[in-house]
Amino acid sequence: MISLVASLTATSSSYLKLPLCTLAEKAATSLLCHIVNGTLIIHTPGHTYTFGEKEEKDHLWPHHRHESPDPSGPVARLTVRNSNFWLRLCAMGDLGFSEAYMYGEIDCEDLVKVFLVFLANRAQLSAIDNSLFTRLVGNLPELGLTARILNTVTNARKNISAHYDISNAMFMGFLSKDMTYSCAIFPELDADLRDSLPSSVESSPTDGQTPSSTGASTPATLAESDHGDMFKEFSLNVLGLFSHHGNVQHPRDPDTHDPLEAAQFRKLRHIIRKADIRPSHRVLEIGSGWGSMSLLITSTIPGTTVDTLTLSTQQAELVRSRAAAAGLSDRIRVHLMDYRNMPQEWEGAFDRLVSVEMIEAVGKEYMETYWSKIDWALNKETGVGVVQGITIPEASQSTVHAFLFPGGFLPTLTFLVDTLTRGSQGKLVVDSVSNIGPHYSRTLREWRRRFEARFEDVIIPALKAEYPGVMGADDASAREEIEVFKRKWIYYYCYCEVGFTTRRLGDHIITFSREGNIEYGCQVYE
Repeated sequence: MISLVASLTATSSSYLKLPLCTLAEKAATSLLCHIVNGTLIIHTPGHTYTFGEKEEKDHLWPHHRHESPDPSGPVARLTVRNSNFWLRLCAMGDLGFSEAYMYGEIDCEDLVKVFLVFLANRAQLSAIDNSLFTRLVGNLPELGLTARILNTVTNARKNISAHYDISNAMFMGFLSKDMTYSCAIFPELDADLRDSLPSSVESSPTDGQTPSSTGASTPATLAESDHGDMFKEFSLNVLGLFSHHGNVQHPRDPDTHDPLEAAQFRKLRHIIRKADIRPSHRVLEIGSGWGSMSLLITSTIPGTTVDTLTLSTQQAELVRSRAAAAGLSDRIRVHLMDYRNMPQEWEGAFDRLVSVEMIEAVGKEYMETYWSKIDWALNKETGVGVVQGITIPEASQSTVHAFLFPGGFLPTLTFLVDTLTRGSQGKLVVDSVSNIGPHYSRTLREWRRRFEARFEDVIIPALKAEYPGVMGADDASAREEIEVFKRKWIYYYCYCEVGFTTRRLGDHIITFSREGNIEYGCQVYE
């Protein structure tokens, strides 16, 4: 179906495409008439459709309705630039909508409001995916698609690279200086929406700065600075970390002018406390990110070592350089390795396991394998692990994962706990579960603001340097590729923000240990 739509939208012939687009427009607008919550206004070259208003201002408005529309809901406006939009929408539902947005076939004043209207009318609009038009087109085979996205060991690295091996410099454009690419924990969920708060966009890495070796704001000359300047000595009670372990070294305080950086540190410390990582512990990290977790562990807890796994070459290189700059190369070992290929000598070798938002890339078919390998690697008597992962109420393939995370799978919390039990054969015992998903809405807004503000001066140069053959040329084709890339990421930010705001997406932190592990105690933290 996807290949068919691509062929139809790419062809210049009007003999087939134009009649199909006209038919698709009629089919879609007839279904959109069922909107009763909020308002959706669609501008086309020939019509302005208004769906959801109380007054019947459009000829498409049904004369008989069992429900009254809610005029107090969100008002979203959408402009159709290319009639291909209707064909994509009818043929592929929300996936088609995302493609149309990426390719500039539609524009939105506020994409978040469009999603809010769609979600508020979820039951009414579900017919789009079950319409006769969709079923007829959908019966065409998609040979090879499932095999391509299945997260086998062979495909896993390709699937991870599709998202993370874009460019370290590109991610520096929208992440905070600690380079943590996961949900933060803020003191207030929506404080950023108040006009009185200063913008934190300027706090992203700029010229003359590199990501901090310890996860804090650090100048580019860090690698040449004296080791004693990298860290400050604090008593444990000052930062409130590991109060039962005695004095340790602490990295620089996060940039207090950047609420995102402070919130990321708050989340990292929360996971470290939940895992109860102690001096001299050996820690396994599945999913390195850009090293913020491993750097914080080793720079704050004496004698700890971290073996961190990643499938991203870009991430591995940056983590190694940050560890070297911090003088921690002997304690942070970076492995370009699939978790299923851990060496035999690692069996039972780790005191603690941390894995932050990597589980989404595991794939449904391999979830039990994931937990079985964690069970295999952890100390058989006193091992403790903390896994943070994005969840959904009902397991389904999402639009965002189809584009940005090939092979990805968003599980339900029940599925995670069930596969943990089966994969470990009951040898891993869940200790606590919490959901920080609502904090992701603000995290995504912070990323989107930085991404849009720094796209021209930071992200485009990074993309051109990384992919000169595709985006490096100074012509219309290269600019079109760049614009599609930009729209894909904006769609991702907005789509996920609404999902977390409305609790259709969650972000659960699961802590687990061994039966009989009395050393762990009860790690309850605010």
